[in-house]
Amino acid sequence: MYKRQLHSKGIELVEPSDLAGSIRGKSSVYDQMELLIKTSEESIIIMTTEQGLLDKIETFRKPLQKAHERGVTIRIIAPMTPLAQEKAAELADIADVRFSDEIKARFIISDSKEIVFMLMDDVNVHPSYDVGIWLNTPFFTSAMVALFSMTFGTLKPVIVKN
Repeated sequence: MYKRQLHSKGIELVEPSDLAGSIRGKSSVYDQMELLIKTSEESIIIMTTEQGLLDKIETFRKPLQKAHERGVTIRIIAPMTPLAQEKAAELADIADVRFSDEIKARFIISDSKEIVFMLMDDVNVHPSYDVGIWLNTPFFTSAMVALFSMTFGTLKPVIVKN
């Protein structure tokens, strides 16, 4: 049966470079993350550190705002500190930000298809030596979305001060 399908439908060759890549340096990683934000159509998921949250709010505020205006759902998990909570409140109108001190990870997922994840803690690595991996694989990424979603639902949201 599979042989008949192969002959009747053919195969689609996939270039490995279309599926994955390594990225060196914080600025290059952020360039790839910005591309994901700008091309997202449905959802953006971000898990980051306290410093990563502060950096991302400063760097990606406008692209995230534009994504929100396109109807993209934005969810973020980061550690809770007074400064992080204060800054995260700035995103309350465009993103659902939740806090977790238990999980340490750095990644962004776009539309359950593409992910950029960093290999090291940004506290312990110089920005020029930071390394990210970009994957375009709905199979792996959808599993990460499921794990994120299970955790996200159990976390406390940002408290917006009036």
